[in-house]
This record gives sequence, C-alpha cells and structure tokens, in this order.
Amino acid sequence: MKRTKKTVCAAAIALALVAGASVGSARAYFTTFATAKGGHRIAVGTRSQITEQFSDWTKHVQLGNTGTAECYVRAKAFAGSIYGLEYSGSPGWRDGGDGYWYYDEILPVGGTTGVLDIKITLPAATVEDPALETPPPYTEDFNVVVIQECTAVLYTEDGTPYADWDAVLDSGRDSYGWEGGEADE
Repeated sequence: MKRTKKTVCAAAIALALVAGASVGSARAYFTTFATAKGGHRIAVGTRSQITEQFSDWTKHVQLGNTGTAECYVRAKAFAGSIYGLEYSGSPGWRDGGDGYWYYDEILPVGGTTGVLDIKITLPAATVEDPALETPPPYTEDFNVVVIQECTAVLYTEDGTPYADWDAVLDSGRDSYGWEGGEADE
C-alpha cells in the first residue's frame, strides 16, 4: 500500500508539473500580441506643377503636367485687398467667373500650358510733397500667391471629355473615389 501511495503521489506530482508547464504557454497565448505596420501606395495619376516668372509688375504663369495621366488645370491668384490683379491669357485660357482661370485643353503627360499673365496694379500713391510731379517708387513688401489645381480627364458615355472640379479623393479607399461613384483608372 505504501508503494501504491508513493506511485499515486509521484503521478500527482508529475501531473501537476505537466499542468504547470502548460499553464505558462496558455497564459502566453492569452497575453501575447503582435504589431504590424506598413501601408499601401496610392497613385492618383494626375499631378501638375507651376512655373512663374516676374517682370514689369506681371506674373507670367505656366502649368505643366508632371503626373502619369492626362489632366485639366486651373489657376487663381491671391493678393492683399489694396492690390489689383488683371488676368490675360494666351489661347486656351478662359475666365471661369469663379475667380479661377481654366485651361480648356487637355494637358497631356509632360505637356505645358500657354502663358497666363497676371498684372499687379499697385495702390495709388499719395504724394505728400506737391513739388514732386511723380510719386516715389513703391517700397512696401507684399506677396501675390498663385495656386494651381488639376483634375483627371473624365469621359461621358459618348466619349466627350470633361473636368469634374468637385471630385474628392476618398482617403478611406485605395482608389480615386468620386462622390457618387468610382472613376475608371
């Protein structure tokens, strides 16, 4: 009987050791976690770049298509309220009536628009000295900022190209998402 008691005791101890060893891995299973990082590259396809030159109080602006797809482009200038801006464009540019000037032609990959001139009118100078016939040169610092935008060329069912300037890139998706549907890529 002593021998049976020793055998049962040894078996119980062995069982406890095996159970104890298993608890550690089971506990590790429930408490261990893994992290991952990375991303998915999104290629929108349309991209443009602005080139500006300045002479005779006029900014000479051209837009170039640096993307991988044809696009439409538009531009707009901002200045302080005391400065006047007068636009004039080479063929292809038109006033959209909303502050933007649109280039109506499809801009191919690597293509460049004609020149859009933005003449800056300085505020009228007040001459404090009536002996001066011409006002002194303008010396105030100011900035005229030109922004440009591009959008993909879309096509109607009959194949007519058009620009959708209200299109929005949906950041929650891996494609160029448009309100009301998907764009073909």
